[in-house]
Amino acid sequence: MLNKNIKPIHFTRHILHWVLCLGLLITAASGVADEQSTIHIKAASLSFQDQTYLLNAHINYKLSDEAIKALHNGITLTFNVDLSIIEPRKWLWDKYLNSVTLPYQIKYHTLSEIYQVSDKTTNLEHNFSSLSTALHALGVLNDIPIHAIRSSNIVSANITLKAYLNIEALPLPMRPLAYITPGWYLRSNTFQWPLTQ
Repeated sequence: MLNKNIKPIHFTRHILHWVLCLGLLITAASGVADEQSTIHIKAASLSFQDQTYLLNAHINYKLSDEAIKALHNGITLTFNVDLSIIEPRKWLWDKYLNSVTLPYQIKYHTLSEIYQVSDKTTNLEHNFSSLSTALHALGVLNDIPIHAIRSSNIVSANITLKAYLNIEALPLPMRPLAYITPGWYLRSNTFQWPLTQ
């Protein structure tokens, strides 16, 4: 009778041991993926010229192995750059005055071995012979007009900028795995600065 009670406890400890080991492996894998693949906003500014705000930014894109493999297998990757104008408030949560999403895509043409970077707002496309030059071009935003933001709406505000891989733009069969795989979690820091007119 005692032996029957001991076996389930021993079996439960065995399962617990394996679950803990699996958890440590997943944590270690996610740490490695985070080190290898990042999006980092190095600099950003918003200037007001000819009644229009112009965005300039330098974003460093470093893709994970999963993203590069998908790209080379014909999957188009969509990256969103979100710009928000926020009014800071002392006693309430910050008020979002305006938000703009700028979508960019990168795709690989297998036959011509060319990487194509597309600005989906303006439909401009540029071709590159290497992934590194394509990613560099993807991250250089020069004088991008932000027509949705009007100077009359803004008194005192901060600007936030972030960039991320849009998992929702991936083909439907890929999305469930992408949501739980650390290598697909490509998201930048939030870059913030005060708005000056």
